[in-house]
Amino acid sequence: MVPGGTRWVLKSPQHLEQFGPLMATFPDATVVVTHRDPVSVTASLATMIAYTARLNQATVDTGRIGRYWADRVEDLLRACAGDRELLPPDQSIDVRFGEFMADDVAMVERIYALARQPMTAGARSAMDAFMAEHPRGRHGRIRYDLADFGLDAAERRAALRFYSERFQVEPEVTA
Repeated sequence: MVPGGTRWVLKSPQHLEQFGPLMATFPDATVVVTHRDPVSVTASLATMIAYTARLNQATVDTGRIGRYWADRVEDLLRACAGDRELLPPDQSIDVRFGEFMADDVAMVERIYALARQPMTAGARSAMDAFMAEHPRGRHGRIRYDLADFGLDAAERRAALRFYSERFQVEPEVTA
């Protein structure tokens, strides 16, 4: 038996602006479009990029990182909103972050059903065991703030309202 599954799993934010080419290349694909508060996404991406930049830069220009990722996230979300209809309804699903976080394994079951993949008792048991062994927050949490990148959360929320309204994405509460 060959290790691994028989299906590819591709995951990249850049896919949000590539729905047409993805379906042309993989016409039988099942596409899961995840939706999260775009303000949180922007803050998370900028934070990750800034942490990574510290590995090879003496001084990190957080303002430049913030401006770049604010624009890039907006471009990706505009493409997603404009091209979502290119994904066949019987081959695609929109997954909101809150729904996934509320019951991740149940959401995976829905995705398996859409992809016409068997959810075996063994697979379900393995997922449940993984989640029990790897609880969220076990290594702490990363706090991120758009202000650290010279960005205004209210401005970003207004600029990205088109996306949040289109996909009924709720703002996340940050603490």
